[in-house]
Amino acid sequence: MTAVGQPTAQHLGKPVLASGTTLRFVVLAVLILVSSATMIMLVLGAGPTPPSTTGGSAGCELAAGGDPSRIGEPFPQQNSSAYRACVDRFSSTSRLPWWPSRVWPALVVAVAAALMWTIPAWKARRSRVVPLETVDVDGDIRKTMSELAAVAGLDRLPRIVIDPAAASGGAVVFGSNRRPTVCLHGGLLVGRSTDPEGFRAVVLHEYAHIRNGDVTLTYLTVALWRAFLGAVLLPYVLVLLTLAGWAALFATGVRAPLEPEVMEIVDGSSILLGRLLATAAVLVVLVHLARADVLRSRETYADLAAVSWGADPRKWSTLALATGGGADGRGRLRRLPRTVLELWSTHPRGDLRQVALVDPAPLYVARTLPMFLTGVLAPLINSQLGLYAASYDTTWLADASRVLTAVLVAGVAGTILWRASAHAVLTGQRVSSGLRAGLWLGIGMAAGELTGYQVGLDSLLPAHPAALLLPICTGALFGWWTARCAELWIRAWPGSTFRPMTLLGTGIGGVLLSSWFAWWQVYGGLFVRGWPYSVDEVRAGITRGLPAADVAQQDGIVTGLSTVWPSLVALTQWPLTLTSVALLWLVPLAAWAVRSASGTSRNEPGAQQAMVWPPVATTSSRAEEGEPQLRDRGVLPPLRRVLLPGFLGGVLAACIVAGAMAYMHTWPPPTTASRALLIWTYLVWVLIALVVGAGAAATTAAALVDRYRLLCALIGAQTSVLVGFAGAIAVASLDGCVPQLSVLRLSCHPYPIASAWLGFRLIIGPTLVLAVLVTAVTAAAVSVIRRLRPARQAAPGQRLRTPSRYGLLPRRLAMGVLGVVVVVITVSDLVAPVVDQAALAAESRTEPRQTELSPRTKALQVYAWEKYGGLELQKRFITAGGELGALLQRPEMADESAVIKYCGELQEIAREAADYLPVPDTQAQSYWRAFTTGTAQGGRNCERALEASSGRMLAAALNELTEATTALSLMNERNESVKRAAGFS
Repeated sequence: MTAVGQPTAQHLGKPVLASGTTLRFVVLAVLILVSSATMIMLVLGAGPTPPSTTGGSAGCELAAGGDPSRIGEPFPQQNSSAYRACVDRFSSTSRLPWWPSRVWPALVVAVAAALMWTIPAWKARRSRVVPLETVDVDGDIRKTMSELAAVAGLDRLPRIVIDPAAASGGAVVFGSNRRPTVCLHGGLLVGRSTDPEGFRAVVLHEYAHIRNGDVTLTYLTVALWRAFLGAVLLPYVLVLLTLAGWAALFATGVRAPLEPEVMEIVDGSSILLGRLLATAAVLVVLVHLARADVLRSRETYADLAAVSWGADPRKWSTLALATGGGADGRGRLRRLPRTVLELWSTHPRGDLRQVALVDPAPLYVARTLPMFLTGVLAPLINSQLGLYAASYDTTWLADASRVLTAVLVAGVAGTILWRASAHAVLTGQRVSSGLRAGLWLGIGMAAGELTGYQVGLDSLLPAHPAALLLPICTGALFGWWTARCAELWIRAWPGSTFRPMTLLGTGIGGVLLSSWFAWWQVYGGLFVRGWPYSVDEVRAGITRGLPAADVAQQDGIVTGLSTVWPSLVALTQWPLTLTSVALLWLVPLAAWAVRSASGTSRNEPGAQQAMVWPPVATTSSRAEEGEPQLRDRGVLPPLRRVLLPGFLGGVLAACIVAGAMAYMHTWPPPTTASRALLIWTYLVWVLIALVVGAGAAATTAAALVDRYRLLCALIGAQTSVLVGFAGAIAVASLDGCVPQLSVLRLSCHPYPIASAWLGFRLIIGPTLVLAVLVTAVTAAAVSVIRRLRPARQAAPGQRLRTPSRYGLLPRRLAMGVLGVVVVVITVSDLVAPVVDQAALAAESRTEPRQTELSPRTKALQVYAWEKYGGLELQKRFITAGGELGALLQRPEMADESAVIKYCGELQEIAREAADYLPVPDTQAQSYWRAFTTGTAQGGRNCERALEASSGRMLAAALNELTEATTALSLMNERNESVKRAAGFS
């Protein structure tokens, strides 16, 4: 019994696969395995007996003035030769061992595999269950079970066992998809004779779990989580709690039981430990919520399958009453605790199960919880992989993490949105815009950023928390674009199944999100922690060598350029950014080139129809008459309403460029020094013209259509940029040919000057990205305005029609030309980028923040400075000075060559001390500088005195060495006071 005209198994796939459950499990599995590697690395680095937590780069970073609470941020001596020498000297023997972080994820998998075998064995232990044959003497139960297995379409009868001690009238299936075991409760067998329909419903429900293939996935999730809990999470939490206890001892002024170097990881105050513990807590909550969501979803699908096989729906009505379900009049606020408890439960409430049997449409809706959980998982995976890559110098892993995260997020969120759109289109329901689902995806990404390591560990909130609105808006835009693109292609797709389009759509979503994650991980985090660029430095670079009068004349242009230009160049840092921009509008544009072979819309008679599984009820009278309600299937807005605004916007941009050139022509002739500023000003006007044209085209295209406003606005805006870019080149070619447009040269040539060509290449990438941002804002504004205004009544005969066959060729030619232009621009930027991305990434590094350090951090820095070279230099000085003093006390026995040797050794010590890292404490560094200076001068004067045989010069040299010794003593006293203030005795 199936409803006609509803989405089928071939349309939407098997329930577990189509609902994104498998992909959500993959995301969780990746997070667990990645977290295993990172957490074990932290456990080894922070445990009671680490190999050397300040060894190698970590210890040298402390000695160079680094703050351990600000992971990944620059520190004062990061680029100095002294720091590199320190790392080269100590990192080879004190790096964290590589093998635990590689072996531990495999260990987690092995433990999970073992649990997958032991869980069914434990559930089927002889002390609890008995074989069916023990109870079913006459074979009647087995016969009934076999008949129901045939009804469910099972290839063979699964293993059947009985739990006689269970008094409930239920059953459970465990094991795996290949070897499932159905356990019937004793209460179910007792009531079999009095309630045969109830017995049938319960058994068919358990068989549905086997048929849906969700047994292995469920128990694999349980096994993986338990393995992670015991092998990783438990030792991780124990170590962090131990560190918290040590930190409390430091906070109370009590000497910690460990060496100061072991306390490095806890120096970032309680906020650091709180964040690390919060990561573990979030993992626990996420995994449990995701597991509960998977189990609730599979229960509902099993109910639907059982009913479709003939089970009595009244069984679930009884369940709804037994669990206290049913509608009530309580308000939303009073129902909130019940809703929260529902999220934690692994089984849906009885009333919800009953509602799903009447209308299972909510199963296909993009629900809030999966979207939010997916958003939270994304930055957690990125931060875990980023921390791992930084600790083991595997920089390629950072790029791989962005691609991996993008594929996983797009796979889960994209599948959910495509499936929701397909169900809505096929059942004639209203298609969701995807904004709400995308908004929750973005909120999850923002929450994950606060929990992870990307926005800093030294404060509860980052310096600019408002920047976290960026991932929220990005998630909303992704959801909006994906849902509308899915609806567009589902209506236009000529095939009978949407699985290929869904896979292609989620793959495209992965490319789009990879560009976002790449920008956010490199630059977005900098915006959250603080403004990463110095406007004054950029301004100085632009105006270097220019006359002050010319700069003052264009002060507004220079200030605006200095403020936004570094951010604009960073927009195209990721190699796939322009590819993503192209996919944003070319993918929906290609739908206008697709036409069904029969030329009929799927809502017309003769269109292909199919049957649904699980069944989806419909309220449409047309469906009851046997005709599927596939509303407006195959209908697209006229392409002229989409492309014409783009062409007109490009013409507008070219006119603005021409007007700007005519205005600049009235300026005084530029000097040789100010010519660079003139070119920059010209490029700014071109950029403004292209963005204005794109905004006008996007607004017009969105206003002219009643659906797909975002997609149409994107097509119009990007077309406007391309046409405007071509128009700007044409207008620039008139420079010198038309007197009123002569700006950059006086002679006439049929092409722009070389600097203009370079400038065009420089701004085309950022302009295309800016056009996307402008389009999103304008399309949203138009949608809001259209919602506020009364709905327009469509005039008779104005209904949009399926594209005719006669206009198909011109449309394909127009789209082909636009596609070729986009491919040329994208490939040229990939092959020969006009901006060196490596240099850009290097320039994006911010200067160290000058903030007040805690006493413990200062003490750790001083301790590391002494351990990684400072104490060794002092010991060498004391030894050489003592030997020299002993020789000079007995001049009659002194060997002049030996005295000269020690004088030279003192100079060598002074040179090495000057080249060594400065003392992290300012006052101690002043004493250290006096020591190095005095030692160097005393050593040189000592040699000169012996060469000249001058006792007066030798006495002066010894006085200089004595003063150096005094400065060294003062430095040591200062260092000891710094360590005592932090509890280092």
